[in-house]
Amino acid sequence: MKALKVLSTVMIASLVLAACSSKEEATPTTSPSGSPGTGAATPAKKEKLSLKWFVFAPANANLPSADKDFVKKAIEEKFNVDLKIEYMPYGADANNKLNVMLTSGDIPDMFLADGAASQKYAVDGLLADQSTFVTPTTMPNYFKWISQDVLNNYQLQGIKHARSPIPFPKMTYGSFYVRKDWLDKLNLQAPKSYDELLNVMRAFTNNDPDGNGKKDTYGFSASAAGGRIPLDFPQWINNGLVADFMINGKDFVETQTDLKIQNVIQGIVDMTKEGIVDPDWFVNKSPQHLDKASQGKIGVFWSTDKNIALDSVPTSVQAKGKLIDPKTDWQPIFPFQNQPYGWKQGTAGGAAPFLFAKSVADKSPDKIKRSIEILDWLTGEEGYILTHYGQEGKHYKKEGSKITLDPAAYDADITKAGDWLSIYRFFVNFDEPSVLKLDVVDPRMSDRDRSVLKFVEAIPKHAGEPVTLAPPQGMNIADFRKEMARLQNVAIFDDKSGANWPKYRAELMSKFSGQQIFQGYVDQINAVLPADKKLNPWK
Repeated sequence: MKALKVLSTVMIASLVLAACSSKEEATPTTSPSGSPGTGAATPAKKEKLSLKWFVFAPANANLPSADKDFVKKAIEEKFNVDLKIEYMPYGADANNKLNVMLTSGDIPDMFLADGAASQKYAVDGLLADQSTFVTPTTMPNYFKWISQDVLNNYQLQGIKHARSPIPFPKMTYGSFYVRKDWLDKLNLQAPKSYDELLNVMRAFTNNDPDGNGKKDTYGFSASAAGGRIPLDFPQWINNGLVADFMINGKDFVETQTDLKIQNVIQGIVDMTKEGIVDPDWFVNKSPQHLDKASQGKIGVFWSTDKNIALDSVPTSVQAKGKLIDPKTDWQPIFPFQNQPYGWKQGTAGGAAPFLFAKSVADKSPDKIKRSIEILDWLTGEEGYILTHYGQEGKHYKKEGSKITLDPAAYDADITKAGDWLSIYRFFVNFDEPSVLKLDVVDPRMSDRDRSVLKFVEAIPKHAGEPVTLAPPQGMNIADFRKEMARLQNVAIFDDKSGANWPKYRAELMSKFSGQQIFQGYVDQINAVLPADKKLNPWK
């Protein structure tokens, strides 16, 4: 966990450098939401507020000194706040930290949580009603990313508007990647089936693919952060289990507790026994497994980041790997010819919610309103460009809606300085400039990179559920998921077998309300389906 303190003095000009250098600070060119202002009058100075936020950020991200943090400066001048941001990687440690903060009374003014935790907080009555805070009027930029229908469907049954999703990508890029240069060295072809993929992992573990004369590489790695089985493992897709939920014909499939998890667990146990998976996969915290990929320690990984294997992105595994070994060539693969899908289209169900505590709303509603202004600014053109591409004239050039990046300047000031803008991208943590009608040109983009993107975009994806699913009122999905993870880990590390999974699953469905929760999901989906398309009862 780290902290950022943002001190501000007055509400002034537009963030863009032209405004800062024009000495016309008394006549803002943009409103706090990022929309054009009239420039006719100086708005009244707002009361200075102290805000504290808790957000998710990559484990390897670090903020620069205050004099180099131009986002900090923009926020302090625009919103007149004293903002403290605490940030941690998504995972069990962040959940534990947030729980301590909430129970101790050290409550953030705005915070992120995972879906299960947010549901528990809502059921426990800890969350504020957001219905008057999050609206198209208060957050016009946010509603360019999230429709009112999506927001409505994201709510928990029987509970007022307690949570809102952070923006999420509509296009998804889930794919496995392989070190093609290692394949070439070992005279292997890119795997096209699950069995071929395992054989490649064996070769990468046992046949010295990097040629250093040591047995110090593994076929595969992931990052579980001590929690659930990551969806990175190929056994999921090989058993037809894609992402979190699926609709298969007229059946609702809850992939993480399906009976086929027996095969997933057994496959992971077998990989572990063979020694072809990084033995630290369970304790790794993302992106530690990707760091190992960059360092030439593993030969296969899975990612939903479309930039992960691009030469043109300095933070990618590909770019970092080439700094160590210029022959590095990570290429996407789809080694599941027997499966119809490789991932699913983006839905709000996979998006973390942003939340406000009821106690803050009761005592200091202005803190929520000011947080809303800043969050909306992050989704508007001004905030989005600043947190994704840096400063105009220094890190990019802008002509109308066209943005031409300066990768060398960005790499020097941002990437090599702790990739610190990724911390400010907690709210829009993906790159989809078309939402704001922006055209971004990266001069480094090569034919190779375009080929990588084309391959990943073509991987078949299922449509996902038509509504954002939430447990029925009174049902606690957080406790269910916690017990689910525990039992799956018992199967992997204690039983060392998937054989007991049907018994564990039955216990989850009966003792931890799984049957009622997932029937509730089916009911929610059926509520928006025509009569001839309704799903079968959950079983």
